[in-house]
Amino acid sequence: MRNRLKGVTLIEAMLYIGLFSIIIMIVLNFMFSTQEATLRTNRRSQLNTASEFISQHISYSFSKALSINEESSTFGNNQGVLELQLQEGYRQYTMANGRIYYDSIPITPSNIVVSSFSLTPVYDRSNVPIGIRTEILLFSSGDSNLTETLNMLLILR
Repeated sequence: MRNRLKGVTLIEAMLYIGLFSIIIMIVLNFMFSTQEATLRTNRRSQLNTASEFISQHISYSFSKALSINEESSTFGNNQGVLELQLQEGYRQYTMANGRIYYDSIPITPSNIVVSSFSLTPVYDRSNVPIGIRTEILLFSSGDSNLTETLNMLLILR
């Protein structure tokens, strides 16, 4: 009686290992690209959230403001300072170290960098400031290609 054991030849084994390696590489490539896309989406979401929060914060302050303190505010450059008079006193928006502060409290998260906080006053006929045009340029600290520009026209009520 002859021994009829069937096995895998060396060429077949090499072929299986090669195919398995190609499949693993495709799966890993897909996983890494998915992870990168998720990270980019999270950064974009954080940038949009920060932009929306800044917009709402400044808008709310303007809805409560009585006047703009023109002497303490800085207009016409990228490092603007805005001081508003509210019923409870003066409140100030400043930009320092890539963040926007409201009375020395940061209102932008640490993973968002503010590169420009430009303010332009809007005057009434008697040359009294009644509003502000703002341009705020934000970008993600993790990916400087993700940017957002926030343009607002805020008028005292």
